[in-house]
Amino acid sequence: MSRRWLLVHPPLLGPAVLGPLAAELRRRGAEVALPDLRAAVHSAGGWPQRWQDAAAASGPADAVLGFSGAGVTLPAVALAAGARRVVWVDALVPARSGSTVADEEIRRLVAGMMHGNRIRDWTTWWGPDALDQLLPDERLRAAVRAEGHELPAEFYDVPVPVPRGWPEDGARYVHLSATYDPAAAEAQNRGWPVVGDGTGAHLDVAVAPGRVADLLG
Repeated sequence: MSRRWLLVHPPLLGPAVLGPLAAELRRRGAEVALPDLRAAVHSAGGWPQRWQDAAAASGPADAVLGFSGAGVTLPAVALAAGARRVVWVDALVPARSGSTVADEEIRRLVAGMMHGNRIRDWTTWWGPDALDQLLPDERLRAAVRAEGHELPAEFYDVPVPVPRGWPEDGARYVHLSATYDPAAAEAQNRGWPVVGDGTGAHLDVAVAPGRVADLLG
């Protein structure tokens, strides 16, 4: 297992969702950084650069791991942090080159999740009881909910650059849920090692951190 991990939470959530995995990796002897990057996405313009800078400010890392929507930022974060290993955990796969742009599916989804000129807090998207089912542990659920925040309406209009020279030879994909079947298939098409069978749940990263840590290899 790599000596120092940098864990990157998705823009729609805070770092608490990766807290159990961070604790499990530390238990196994790794050093782990889990920065709070929410301030980087308070406004839309320039957020990818702010995100990259804030993540890299936690120090150099041997490996960068991103969950869910954080996947599109991983090439830039890995390059900035000097990582040689880049792990997607049930995460979006970025464009091969140029910039990653949001697809129509996420645009349609967030169009129905607006609160004024902001995208509603993700923890409220699925109804009042949904989070209870997704995160049965009361303390973890409270921590995730407490970090809930709204994104700017223009957030998904901002392309996320894919830098040249990022360490794609160290890419690896961990497939947890069927929702990310297309992303896992794309990773496989690019020749990345893909582990996991996609039969679990997206938030297994929080509720089954031991199993996810096993998949990291």
